Amino acid sequence: MKTILTIVFINLIFILNLSSQKYDFKWLMGQSFADNPYDTGWGCAIMDFDTPDGNPIFYEEKYKLIDFLASSANICDINGNYLFACNGGYVEGPNDSLMLNGDDLGNDIKYPELGVVGSQNTLILPDLENSNSYFLFNKIFYYFENYGLSIKSLEHSIVDMKRNKNNGELISRRNLTLSDTLDSASLIATKHANGKDWWIIISEDTKVGYYIFFLSGRVVKLHNYFNFKIKKSRGESGQTFFSQCGNYIATAAGDGLLNRYNLFFMKFNRCSGEIEYFQKKFVPFQKIIWDAGCAFSPDSKYLYYATLDTLYQFPIVGDSLGDREIAGIYDGFREDIGGNFMNSTEFGPMQFAPDGKIYFQEIGLQSRSMHVIHNPNEDHENCNFKQHDIYSPTIKMCLPNFPNYRLGPIDGSICDSLGIDNVPRCHWRYNQDSTDFLNFYFTDLSAYEVEEWYWDFGDPASPGNKSREVNPIHRFSALGVYEVCLIVKNKNDADTLCRTVRIGVVSNKDEFITDIEIQSWPNPFSHTMVINILDYNPQNMLIDITDIHGNRVHSQKAKQGSHLIDTKDWLPGVYLVRVYERDELWFVKKMVKI
Repeated sequence: MKTILTIVFINLIFILNLSSQKYDFKWLMGQSFADNPYDTGWGCAIMDFDTPDGNPIFYEEKYKLIDFLASSANICDINGNYLFACNGGYVEGPNDSLMLNGDDLGNDIKYPELGVVGSQNTLILPDLENSNSYFLFNKIFYYFENYGLSIKSLEHSIVDMKRNKNNGELISRRNLTLSDTLDSASLIATKHANGKDWWIIISEDTKVGYYIFFLSGRVVKLHNYFNFKIKKSRGESGQTFFSQCGNYIATAAGDGLLNRYNLFFMKFNRCSGEIEYFQKKFVPFQKIIWDAGCAFSPDSKYLYYATLDTLYQFPIVGDSLGDREIAGIYDGFREDIGGNFMNSTEFGPMQFAPDGKIYFQEIGLQSRSMHVIHNPNEDHENCNFKQHDIYSPTIKMCLPNFPNYRLGPIDGSICDSLGIDNVPRCHWRYNQDSTDFLNFYFTDLSAYEVEEWYWDFGDPASPGNKSREVNPIHRFSALGVYEVCLIVKNKNDADTLCRTVRIGVVSNKDEFITDIEIQSWPNPFSHTMVINILDYNPQNMLIDITDIHGNRVHSQKAKQGSHLIDTKDWLPGVYLVRVYERDELWFVKKMVKI
């Protein structure tokens, strides 16, 4: 009876944990946070995916002091509430201060200095048995005589967020996980086939070798090591990525000695922790070898590989890579980051996001812009790759490193021993058509092996009010407030997510109500201004900004979401931000340029 009760209790914990799992729904980005908090060219911004429409918006976190150079990881709780971040040198908690026992993680970096270099030198994993506990992994740099700067080891710490008045404490720190020379191109994780434990993978320096660790409870053990008898140049920097299904691994890295980009593709067994298939490819080199990046499409049918100036797509056919196709070539755009400095916006490490898109930028180079693959499940001609397509309001040099937190067990496998089922988790986003304000595109982002989709658009006047498609398009019959619901099902259970979609009105009862949430920040501002339109889809909305004398300095159409406005050439002084909908004034605010 005790055993049965224990299993039931464990299953209850995991059902509750699977209900949200928004660990990666807020991305902390930026540089020079410790500078003047009113200097909006620098500092911190959060890219938030926990929004009314499922698309990201930006907001400021100007009092955070943690500073990212090229390595970044942060995490939320299961409900998407931001908790803490690490740059490889120290940990900053939710109170914008150094976490207790979180300083000096072994790289001679003190709070709030810049963090370490390398795109994958830190990783945060939730303890799925304790919602207040998190595992922090980070690599330790060391200068070797006659060798140079390298990584000498991997360490891990345990964070308890209940400690220190819910601001967190490292209750166990700097535990040695592995002592060996490692590169910075790999620190990744995926769920074990039982749906609870973790596999963690890191790669060696100078050799194509991978260490595989097994994390269960609070014990980290070396499980496997694979050496593929291939040498590589010292200090290769790039990226290693798991597919969303956890069955494939890819490493992208530039080889400066041999003037080429390496691509290593592997099939991984989530049950045994073994690499079952290895494939190497060489990607054409450019005049300059720099960090490469890679990521898989959500359906795990394509691998994307970014060199400095070319984005490639490889199809996955029969558990191996097919021939590469070019999805995009760097357009030469240089971004004005202020102070008469222009930086290139070439390609680099990638990150898959909760909105189903892939974001990336060149690492170690200051920029606000990000490249976006909007439809990564499509082939190279239809994946909708847009360069410098979205902008953070603050300068950044890297994106955070996340695993896929929403991966369940392999049902029916010999490792499916805990009785944890793939209970579907419903999540979706929508986008308003820019040319027809009543036309909307809906995208399913649900997890845990969904088999059926049931959309209800809350629009009975429309003949297409319901749909069984995965990603339907719906044109609403009129202005109004609609309750749109999606039910997703599989053999284990069902889940529902409803969103309120406001089109041209705030209330169906009173069309004259204009009480919508509009944010404009920071105030005072310097280099940029952000205007957020929240939970409202306009019919014909206009942002109009004038100086104190009534001279227009900026005007643009508005939609739901974040609008980044470049203000670096504006004169210091007072400005008025006005937002009109159908020629009616809905919002006005005084802003100060410093």
